[in-house]
Amino acid sequence: MNNSSIIFLMICAFTFVPLFLAEVARRKSRPTGADFFLQSRKMGLFPMYATVFATWMSAFAFMGAISYFYEEGPVYMTTVGWDALFAILFYFVGRRIWYYGKINNYTTPADFFHDIYGSRALDLLVTGITFLFTMLYIQLQMVGGLFLIQIATNGFISWRVSGVIFFAVLIIYLWAGGLRAVAMTDIFYGALIIVTIFIAGIFLIKIGGGMEEIYTALMNGDTSHISLSGKNSGERTALWLCLFVIVPVGAFMGPQMWIRNYAAKSEKNFEALPFLLVLSSVIFIGTLLAGSAGVILEPHTDNPDALLADLVLKSGHPILTAVIFLGITAAIFSTANSQIHAIATIYAVDIHKKYINRNIPERSLVTVAKWTVLVISVLSYILLMVIPKSIFDMAIFATGGTAQLIVPVIGALLWKRSSAKGAIAGILAGVISFLGLAEVSGTDTSVCAAAGLFANAVIFIWVSLYTGNSTETGFKIGAYREAFSRRRKKSK
Repeated sequence: MNNSSIIFLMICAFTFVPLFLAEVARRKSRPTGADFFLQSRKMGLFPMYATVFATWMSAFAFMGAISYFYEEGPVYMTTVGWDALFAILFYFVGRRIWYYGKINNYTTPADFFHDIYGSRALDLLVTGITFLFTMLYIQLQMVGGLFLIQIATNGFISWRVSGVIFFAVLIIYLWAGGLRAVAMTDIFYGALIIVTIFIAGIFLIKIGGGMEEIYTALMNGDTSHISLSGKNSGERTALWLCLFVIVPVGAFMGPQMWIRNYAAKSEKNFEALPFLLVLSSVIFIGTLLAGSAGVILEPHTDNPDALLADLVLKSGHPILTAVIFLGITAAIFSTANSQIHAIATIYAVDIHKKYINRNIPERSLVTVAKWTVLVISVLSYILLMVIPKSIFDMAIFATGGTAQLIVPVIGALLWKRSSAKGAIAGILAGVISFLGLAEVSGTDTSVCAAAGLFANAVIFIWVSLYTGNSTETGFKIGAYREAFSRRRKKSK
């Protein structure tokens, strides 16, 4: 049996697992919006950790990380810092979003903004940003894996066929169980991602002659591959600082993470979750090893994003090759399923219910969300025709957009003088500055996103101070803060 046939059979076996879990989720599900969108707000610690981790570990974190190590050296290892900030955001911001969502019955990010700021224009802006940049991130997942499946099977499974398989499986289990199905399958995907990232790193180091030989060769060659500062220390320092902020903040502000915050069963989830997320950073040892070995094994390549696939196909056993490719596929599924579910939720709650049918029954709203899953999946498949140059750059572009929401969120949680006009002006200034700089300056995407975030904060504060907020907004910010503080004191 040739390699392509083995990989094909293992892919078939792989697709059975989420379908089985979908049936389990379907039997536990109830035909309510609260259950489909938020798992009835009863997600326990371990399922929450698994789905947050698996969503965080996208194709960007798998293949994009390895290609970035290959091109830029260990600056990506600072992702341990990103994980720490990501975890801190859950502890300090996520638990507040959870509490506000619980007492006010929020479902989407726009619900949070509408309740506190009371602006329809801001609601539409937030919905538009989350929708647009999340769709962009979904394309990253597709680009990150479907073409590699075509490579792995020597064209036996084209990217078009694998795309149909991918979306068919995803639609079935999202349709069957909503967020519960996502969380259950993410446990499986997360475990597979961890195993395959380590296997990939160890395997490539081994075929390169071992740890000592690989790093001796790196030290005798271009030292930028083993030095955080590299040849342009000033530029890399700025790059690291910007990546440190933009990637975790942008991911945390994605609608899929808002939904996970709302879905948490207890505030205790947010006490243990940060520790588990930081502990999970150990998996990036695998990407460090794989990227470093790639520099020696394949000094010149026209497509760094396909580096792992090329090396594994060239030197790996068919079964090992299949396992690693399934890990890549798991990374795609684990993020795309959450994002498509989040977009379907946003459409059903923020658009369909508010602007198309205000009196829609709850069961019918769930049906609308399910059909939206299908529509978004078809649209995403069509958009695959437009393929970007770099997985890494595309990921930073997507997270740079959603990161702009953090400024009015912090304002709504902590500053009584925050205003809707300030939030609108700040977000617009941030997004326009980010996109404008990215288009004309030639500066790294993360630096442009960070500049946009700075402009956002300055404009938000200035406009809020100048225009003032409504009495109701200031009252809610203060009242919610005090209620949260009293709850924290009682729990101690």
